[in-house]
Amino acid sequence: MSVFFIKLADKSSNVLLQAILGTYGHLMWVRTEVPQEMIVKVITTPELASETREVLEALRGEIEFEFVGSPEGGDLPGEQDFHGNKRRS
Repeated sequence: MSVFFIKLADKSSNVLLQAILGTYGHLMWVRTEVPQEMIVKVITTPELASETREVLEALRGEIEFEFVGSPEGGDLPGEQDFHGNKRRS
């Protein structure tokens, strides 16, 4: 699995983000990873990582957020597996 972490600029955007990304259930799964910091975890498969990133990038025009590394520190978004471990190439 590929994992992206995003940090929302505004707490009120979380409900909107969850609602929009919920319609992309065939591409990704979404969960709020660190509610206090508004960090959201987006999980997808390696085969769909590029398409998932495109959807997220398109949403940046509507919802303000930034891609961040894992809350535990470490790798860039999309370079982690389902458990937060670095994916092997």
